[in-house]
This record gives sequence, C-alpha cells and structure tokens, in this order.
Amino acid sequence: MPLEVRRLEATDFERIEAREPAGQGFVRAMWRLQQRGASVLVVAWSDGVPVGSAQLDLRTDPFEVKNLHVDERARGQGIGTALMAEVERLAAPASRLAVGVGVDNPRARALYERLGYRSTGQESTTTYEYVDAHGVRRTATETDVLLMKDIPAGSPL
Repeated sequence: MPLEVRRLEATDFERIEAREPAGQGFVRAMWRLQQRGASVLVVAWSDGVPVGSAQLDLRTDPFEVKNLHVDERARGQGIGTALMAEVERLAAPASRLAVGVGVDNPRARALYERLGYRSTGQESTTTYEYVDAHGVRRTATETDVLLMKDIPAGSPL
C-alpha cells in the first residue's frame, strides 16, 4: 500500500471532516490554526484515504508534536514513524522538538524513544473534552511525560 505523508491542504479538509464523528470539529480547528501559521497538520494517506495525522504546534517553544493518531486498523505499518519524519522535516528550522506522551501509552512512548526522543522528567496532567467515535462529548484527564529531541537543521517551514 503506497503511503503519502503531507501537510493538510484545502482540498483534503472536507474528505477528512466527513470521516469525523459529528460535532468533533478536529480537522476544522487544525485548518484554522494552519491558516494562521500557528500549526501544521500532517496527514498520512493510503490509497487516497487518510489513515493518520500529527499536529506540529508552532506556538510553543520548542515546537511540539501533538495529536498523533494512526487509525487502529493501520497501526504497526510504519505510519507513525512516517508522520514523525515529516513533522521533524517541517520543524527543522528549530533546534529541538517536544512531544508529550501519556504515561499509560507505552506503545507510543516506545515509538518516540526509538526515534531518539528522551524524557525530560517533566510530567503534566490535563483535563479536556473530546467527542468520541459515537459523537458523544466526554471529559478525560491525562498525565503526560514530556520527551525532547534535538533535530538537525533542514528546510524551513
């Protein structure tokens, strides 16, 4: 299955939004941030279908990877690694890149550590609202550990 990984484009937005649960609004919010130059949403496509995404938040110092997600059926195929490679390429004008990973998500942490991210020892707990796969609004509390990586200089955003 050929994989294409690239930043969100105007022509992608409605196709991705149509796959979201009603009321979620994730891709619309990411598009608005990207239009303002505050963020970039990187999307992985397999045969024209979005199978994963990751947000590069440009409002933080250092830049931070947020909202990395790979569709459950597509996991274990290198999509997370491909998304992170593109995020790092886009972030290359910066010298460091951060990512928070849930303390209860060892699989994601293993991915980040395999890619060279190291724990800073900083933890944070956040409570947030989200819309689940059935369109139900829920509240979650998550504790993350902050990982950091020095990235080589590259092409600008």
